[in-house]
Amino acid sequence: MKNIGLKRGYLEIMDYRDDYNKIYESEKEELLKIYGNKISQIDHVGSTSIKNIKSKPIIDINIQTDDLEDFKNFTESKVEGEIYTVKKEPTMGGDYLIRKEEDGKVKAFIHVYKTGDINAIKQIAFRDYLNKHEDEKKHYEKLKIELYEKYKDDRNQYTLGKDKYIKEVTERAMKEIEGK
Repeated sequence: MKNIGLKRGYLEIMDYRDDYNKIYESEKEELLKIYGNKISQIDHVGSTSIKNIKSKPIIDINIQTDDLEDFKNFTESKVEGEIYTVKKEPTMGGDYLIRKEEDGKVKAFIHVYKTGDINAIKQIAFRDYLNKHEDEKKHYEKLKIELYEKYKDDRNQYTLGKDKYIKEVTERAMKEIEGK
């Protein structure tokens, strides 16, 4: 996971890189080696999974597991350490969040949900919707740039500024999935 990542709490957005998916695939293999059959589904999500859109250079990974408590216990007893750390405070998305950090930078956010959790499904639906709808993708990127210019020193405000738009698009994406 070289050439990606940000110091914790920092914000920077960059042009899309063609190697994001390759980096994700490498991390996916590593996580599957660590967790094996504790993972029922694993997906690349977040802005690095949306082709040709500016993003933070951090890979977001969505993991679904059949037994969330077992996954948490395993992580905290066998995995958590210098590279993988668990976010102890509540997250905005209600997920169990693991950070991968190397060389003083956060390289990946690993969002863990119980299999079938609606929030996991929504992350995937949002990604798929934007990858299918070029106009929405451009609108989202424009919003991200505006928010970055306004809040480059306040990552929380940047994230909160995207929230309403993400919810609206996710609602449309879910309706599209349901065929409505």
